[in-house]
Amino acid sequence: MNRLKVISRHLFPGGSSEPLRVLRSSECGSSVPSSGEEVVVVHGRRTAIGKAKRGSFKDSTPDELLCAVMTAVLTDVGLSPDQLGDICVGNVLQPGAGALMVRVAHFLSGFPETVPVYTVNRQCSSGLQALLNIAGAIRTGSIELGLACGVESMSLRSVGNPGDLSSRLSDNEKARDCLIPMG
Repeated sequence: MNRLKVISRHLFPGGSSEPLRVLRSSECGSSVPSSGEEVVVVHGRRTAIGKAKRGSFKDSTPDELLCAVMTAVLTDVGLSPDQLGDICVGNVLQPGAGALMVRVAHFLSGFPETVPVYTVNRQCSSGLQALLNIAGAIRTGSIELGLACGVESMSLRSVGNPGDLSSRLSDNEKARDCLIPMG
């Protein structure tokens, strides 16, 4: 409720309580009529936040971080790994769009190969995009249950150390700007 008050003050600086009532009673931006079969997020989990390159997770690989969270979610919710219809993991800094790292975490977490896993790789909000992808698959009836995740290591991989890229990168301003860290 406090978060709604803060957002309301940003949206309506005049201090009226009407916007808060509207925000509280709205369907959070949903323009789709309620069918009684809404997609529901039932659990959320994350690792602790550490300082890049010097925090307690600086030597932890992204597959181990992801594995720990995936395993914890299954334990917390009481799901067997084979009950999920799909897993989507968002990331941006991992080589090969993170496919290898995610597949390793998938197996280390106890998921069988019958549960598919894929990555979504975008410059910003990749974890949120993973959530939207899973919600879309549930909404369309492709799956009943899914797991959306996001993973990154700002210590072991960084925008400043992108791996193999064209030597022409420095010749193009927009391409060169891709190396500027967002965080």
